Amino acid sequence: MQHISDHKARLRAYFDGPGFARWMAIYGEGELSRVRRTIRRGHSRMLAHVERWLAERMPLPGTVLDAGCGTGLLTLTLAQHGHYVTAIDLAPQMAAATQQAVTAAGVAAQVRCLAGDIDQLDGRFDAVVCLDVLVHYPAVAFSRMLRNLAERSNGPLIFTYAPHEPLLAALHWIGAHFPAASRRTEIQLIRAAQVRSDLAAVGMQISRTADIRSGFYHVTVVEAQPF
Repeated sequence: MQHISDHKARLRAYFDGPGFARWMAIYGEGELSRVRRTIRRGHSRMLAHVERWLAERMPLPGTVLDAGCGTGLLTLTLAQHGHYVTAIDLAPQMAAATQQAVTAAGVAAQVRCLAGDIDQLDGRFDAVVCLDVLVHYPAVAFSRMLRNLAERSNGPLIFTYAPHEPLLAALHWIGAHFPAASRRTEIQLIRAAQVRSDLAAVGMQISRTADIRSGFYHVTVVEAQPF
């Protein structure tokens, strides 16, 4: 699908270009604007949920796919807890940042860092995690990617999506009127019924969810398990 390839190319250009510095700052500890502080808080709360869920579900050591690893916050935590992680990101700078983080922490032997397209990945893992990645894809691409991720997991699949709800739609309408330099990539709103349908198509069902709301950071975290 050419339009999906074009969409991914635009995301790669953003996260490997101006978006890299912006998200490094959000994921880090430096000073931020008020809006970006709310995103940092929301992202931290989301990660805490995911780390707790994985600790409850995963044997040690386990194999985990961190699909869309960003700067490596989750990959680093999982490796430090004894898991073996395949970390992949569409943006080469993000994958390189993850490699740098795990090397500095002395856990590089437990991590395989890749720059590339999640859809081109093969193999299976004890768990698959995809955080704040699917939020960038419209419904058709979302379905395709979610099904591919589900097929990579022997156990839980944990991911985030931006739920289609009035408040979130209003926030993004407001965001569209910010100056261009202040905008981030467009978030795609997905209906919960589509998420359930996409999972059912690959033999999975939702086992639990958590809604994370912090300023402009609105996501639903989903844990799905095979039927």
